[in-house]
Amino acid sequence: MKPLGLLVVSKESWDDIRWARKQWLPYYLAQLNDFKKLLYLDCHSAWWRGESAHTPVYHQKVEVIQENMILPFERNRLVRQWNRKRIADRLANMLDDQLVWSTIYYHPFDVSMMQALGKRSKVIFDWTEDWAVFHDDSEISALQDKSVKEADAVTTVTRQLRERAVAIRGNDTNVFHVPNATVFERSDTVVKEPEDIRQLEYPRIGFVGHAGPWFDEQLVADIARQRPSWQWVMVGGCGGRAMQQLKGLTNVHWQGVHSPEGLMAFMQHCDVLVAPYKRGIEGDATKLYDYLVAAKPILSIPCETAELLQPWVTICQDSAEWISKLEELLFTDGNTPFVSCSEEITASHHWKARAARVADIIRDLQHG
Repeated sequence: MKPLGLLVVSKESWDDIRWARKQWLPYYLAQLNDFKKLLYLDCHSAWWRGESAHTPVYHQKVEVIQENMILPFERNRLVRQWNRKRIADRLANMLDDQLVWSTIYYHPFDVSMMQALGKRSKVIFDWTEDWAVFHDDSEISALQDKSVKEADAVTTVTRQLRERAVAIRGNDTNVFHVPNATVFERSDTVVKEPEDIRQLEYPRIGFVGHAGPWFDEQLVADIARQRPSWQWVMVGGCGGRAMQQLKGLTNVHWQGVHSPEGLMAFMQHCDVLVAPYKRGIEGDATKLYDYLVAAKPILSIPCETAELLQPWVTICQDSAEWISKLEELLFTDGNTPFVSCSEEITASHHWKARAARVADIIRDLQHG
């Protein structure tokens, strides 16, 4: 049997400081002995943005490559298909015939690239978000369904998305629930407090993540106004709507984007860690896995990830319950019992474990 090769067609740059699933999963897959070669296709460059494709870069066992888009106006279906057909033809020449190839991709726009690759590779659509919700676009909704239906296998971050994938495909064959994970490992060592928050008073409520369309800025604003002595430590990027809603609140402190290496320090020096997302979005609350390792009390909206991580996550229904639970955790002089999860549990939610699961799926897909 020929050895395995893996191509990852990402929608995120390998050099992005905010590494997430699109980078961590291939990184840890490359550490396994299953794959002789792993190609990571970086975000496509575009000359009209003043960009040119970088030369291949090796990051340990990952070869990071990039291709140019030639024609502008990517929203045009024919332009998009032509660009991706050209890229697929170039990729096909990189797929060593001595290896058995699989391809993981994320963006529905790339479904035409997968079609152009033809039988050169088994295709896995990694369904991480409902693109139709965030982009409100009927065409991308149709392409999303097409991606789910035509892939050789589908992996989903939530059970809800898995149920939808099964409905779209008409059966549950090769449809797998593979949640997000954490890169952190349990340690009793307390990291030095970041200089940026050293002057902040306690109690501190910590949020780590990007405050995008899924972030409930109204919930945070309501609590911050009602309890002005509670300090909110917000680590990550911030969308315009969240910034508009929360600016002027003197107890909300934005710390900007930090590399993964710096996040644990912020989490360890907060009293409670929170996931104040909007309800009803079919996504995986990724930062809950990071919070789990920090061994701090965790509060979240009702969501699938919070249910999955019971009993270590406290679920709050509305702002009144959020305030009640926060007061209970912040002002009980240690009388409220808090039990962090075991090292075995946190290890089961590490990217190493997820990579091993995906490697099993690929092996079964190729050899089963």
